[in-house]
Amino acid sequence: MTLVRGVEALRWRSAGPAAGTAAVATLWGTSGVVVRHIDLSAVQIAGGRAAVGALALTVWLLSPAGRRHRRLQAGRWSASITSGVLLAAHWWTFTLALQRISIGTVLLGIYLAPLMITALARHTLGETVTGRQVAALGLAMAGAVLIFQPDQAGGWGGVALIGFSAAAYAGSILASKRVLLTAAPLALSAVQLGVVAVLLVPVSMAEPLVVHGGDLARIAVLGVVYSAAAQLIYLRCLRKLPAVTSGILLYLEPVSALISGWLLLSETPTAATVCGALLILLAGGAISYREATAHRTSGRANNR
Repeated sequence: MTLVRGVEALRWRSAGPAAGTAAVATLWGTSGVVVRHIDLSAVQIAGGRAAVGALALTVWLLSPAGRRHRRLQAGRWSASITSGVLLAAHWWTFTLALQRISIGTVLLGIYLAPLMITALARHTLGETVTGRQVAALGLAMAGAVLIFQPDQAGGWGGVALIGFSAAAYAGSILASKRVLLTAAPLALSAVQLGVVAVLLVPVSMAEPLVVHGGDLARIAVLGVVYSAAAQLIYLRCLRKLPAVTSGILLYLEPVSALISGWLLLSETPTAATVCGALLILLAGGAISYREATAHRTSGRANNR
């Protein structure tokens, strides 16, 4: 039994964080389909999902099962709140873009974030950027360039909206990575969603609010599944992966968005879009394989 557990633990160390990040990215890529079916403003959707997600995580934290996950050192509160503020800015502008621009274009534009993370990770986190990471990032960016054009983003105003959202997203990931050095992922995700809710719910209440039963159900799904559960899994994986690697794996999100938009919203991709998606998948696959190989090698070395 001990041997079996050891093998399972090695498998998780080798592939778990990369696979978990890829799974979350794929799930997040389908969020645009849910958003398109909610008849509320962008800030109401973002604030509502954050409030539901924060409530779900707080209930878990206060339960006996969540007691050991409450660790968040006093010195990390400012960085945790900062990551929440940046996440709020990202979600608001991201949802606003989803309501105006095709899902695939928005997601591919947002994923300028990994480029920003690569540029800043060495200075903010002290991470070493490898040649393989740079090559994978280059493939992913080449794929994004094939798809992300101003005429597809509603003009330069749309480009600016998407660019701001990408910058806020990159900042949130970098701040989260610093906090996760000493904090429990559950505590950090609860603080982040709580900050988003505190910032956006009051703003959303200033707008006319007419909510239908279907909208409430979709907000609940966004809050519990796409926000609370997915954010928690993502942070747990981010804790074990370099920020650059995590950012590259998140390029799977726009691929998922393209496929879900095509299948469920009749947003037909062009030939360039398909080529771009294939390049992004290749980049994500290359970096996932590299992480799995590196962790396996490390595991064997530790067992000697």
